[in-house]
Amino acid sequence: MPHPSEMSIDDLQRIADHAGLGMSREEVEEVKPIYDLYAGYAYELHQLEFGATEMVVEFRPDWPEE
Repeated sequence: MPHPSEMSIDDLQRIADHAGLGMSREEVEEVKPIYDLYAGYAYELHQLEFGATEMVVEFRPDWPEE
């Protein structure tokens, strides 16, 4: 995963256009700091090395029991 600081306004504009969001340049510039914040968190998560451990998510529709 590339470092979030490598995402330019033009790159973010292209992604928004490709997704069909119809955002103006001003809207993309307004959203960029929020993108940078959460992209930084995602970057840090991608840098973690869990080794051979297996991660599991369990969904229990009956929890909590009423």
